[in-house]
Amino acid sequence: MKTVGKWMSRCMASASVILWYAVIFGFSAQDGERSGSLSGTIAKAVVRLFGGDPEGRTRETLETVIRKCAHMTEFAILALLLLWAVCVWTGVRNIKAYAAALLITVCLAALDEFHQTFVPDRAGRPLDVLIDSCGALAALGAVWIITHGKSSSESSESIT
Repeated sequence: MKTVGKWMSRCMASASVILWYAVIFGFSAQDGERSGSLSGTIAKAVVRLFGGDPEGRTRETLETVIRKCAHMTEFAILALLLLWAVCVWTGVRNIKAYAAALLITVCLAALDEFHQTFVPDRAGRPLDVLIDSCGALAALGAVWIITHGKSSSESSESIT
């Protein structure tokens, strides 16, 4: 029975990674106009809310921030799903699992940017790979601190 549960966990973790990357791929396949419309709509609404010019420089800056935060969030989620998959498949739950999840996420971010070079009005940018990777690193770092932070602080208290 334990083997069936392990197999199901592996299937669920793998399917989650594949489905989430398909979502990311779908967003990346949108042309530049369609891709920018949602962040543009949100930025205009926020600027109007605070009494600014919805067609001005503030809106453009806010739109860029919204778009980059969305990228970071997409890849933060992907990194966490990859961490789950790595742990389920290998049984490893130490820093090596986190490093593997981060490395795979960075590679998939680079692949995503490469894919965007084939989409009209989109461009693959190394800076975007870095931004995506920062989202992954932040998520993995937060999980590491949450899951390992208390045990390391307890062991340092026992030493003193």
